[in-house]
Amino acid sequence: MRTTENRHTPLDENDGSDSKSKVAIPRHLGLFDCIWHLIGSIIGTGIFISPTGVLRGAGGSVGVSFILWIVCAMINACGALTLAELSVIMKKSGGDFTFILQAWGPLMAFIRLWVIQFIIAPSGGAIGVMTISRYLLTPFFQCAEAPVASLRLVSVICLLFVQAVNCFSVRLASKLAGVLSITKVAGLVIIVITGLHNLTLGHTEHFQHAFNTGSYDVTLLPTGLLSGIWAYSGWSVITSITEEVKNPQRNIPLSIVISMSLITVVYLMTNVAYLTLLSPNRIIASEAVAADYSVLALGIKWSWIIWLFVALSALGSQNSGLFKSARISFAAAREGHFPEIFSMVSITRRTPLPAILFSVISLIYLIENDIIALVEYLGFADVVFETITVAIVPYYRWKYPNLPRPYKVPLVLAFLYLATLIFIASMSLYADPIKKGAGLFIGLIGIPIYYALVHPKYRIKCLRPVSAKITRLLQKVFYCVRQEKKTF
Repeated sequence: MRTTENRHTPLDENDGSDSKSKVAIPRHLGLFDCIWHLIGSIIGTGIFISPTGVLRGAGGSVGVSFILWIVCAMINACGALTLAELSVIMKKSGGDFTFILQAWGPLMAFIRLWVIQFIIAPSGGAIGVMTISRYLLTPFFQCAEAPVASLRLVSVICLLFVQAVNCFSVRLASKLAGVLSITKVAGLVIIVITGLHNLTLGHTEHFQHAFNTGSYDVTLLPTGLLSGIWAYSGWSVITSITEEVKNPQRNIPLSIVISMSLITVVYLMTNVAYLTLLSPNRIIASEAVAADYSVLALGIKWSWIIWLFVALSALGSQNSGLFKSARISFAAAREGHFPEIFSMVSITRRTPLPAILFSVISLIYLIENDIIALVEYLGFADVVFETITVAIVPYYRWKYPNLPRPYKVPLVLAFLYLATLIFIASMSLYADPIKKGAGLFIGLIGIPIYYALVHPKYRIKCLRPVSAKITRLLQKVFYCVRQEKKTF
């Protein structure tokens, strides 16, 4: 197995000194904490928007749309359980970056890091906080568009709030994830209850002839799959924070099964509720299904309740996304792929404070009005690298058959998810080869950056003393040091 040497080897927990006084991120996440992070990351804005794409992909057939929701849940569960095996084998945080680094080497890992940390994560963070601000302000500007300046101001406040919580305490960030997860589920329960009430009133006309697929166009299927898979995405948060999970070989896969099962049931019931008042054609034409439904179900006077829950849902997703992103930066810096300062932990707070503050680059993306276009360009590269990551599981089974595996995923699940990723990548490339090729090219820009800044032989040597001085200065500013005990 390929391994990478940590330039600053942490002290062992059992070296005879007082391990409790050593600076390190604590292993603080139990089963329910893992579940809260998964629910917080997965249930963002997808269920409030994706029904449009899923129903469109089902050709307007209600029955087929429910099948697609179940299939997409199974596909994402397969992916999550597959990468859970890698997380408990390698025992390190960092997710895809760590897995690729161990299996395919530093160059491939840096390209993946470049795509995630400089494009996907910050642009996704910007979209998330803009969504929060839009849903919070819309009730106050129902007769006009909310001012762009107001949207950006609220977005900045939301981003800084989540950063402050994560910087202050890892346990507080997990508690926030729990509170917001309960809140967002409560919001969906309100939708479900109103939907059940509508059913008792006889609003069942949209469920009649549910499997009317006489004129179904199979070319619409990728649209439905992509929308459904996106609604269930976000589970990678749990495979990126392995070092902070208690008993990871049990809690990581178990939390995935429990969370995905709960979310699938809630998603299906939410779609039933939507269809009690909204016709399939109206859902397909809608830009915000939950907003349209809330006006009909609760009236204009009370529809703001659902809008508030959508905003809180997006805030929870933002919190868990930042939690994950910071651990990737932390793991990358520990392996020498990021500036050293990002591998350090606050002495007083025991949080990866510098790595958390790195997410402030999301503010740069708030300047751009069409961030989603950039994400669409890079989405193909993201799928390609996820395919490369999943391929590690069968590769390791072949090359390292005797490697200890505390948790072992059935290979059929890994191959099912791998086949799905290949299908999505192929269809995306076929549908728009220019944009997808451009996105892949942006990802490959990471190659010269790797050789200039990271490669031990070719990196620019004159930057070393400058980097060291900046690191020491920032250490004093943030009052942080490298981890003093081994956490993997």
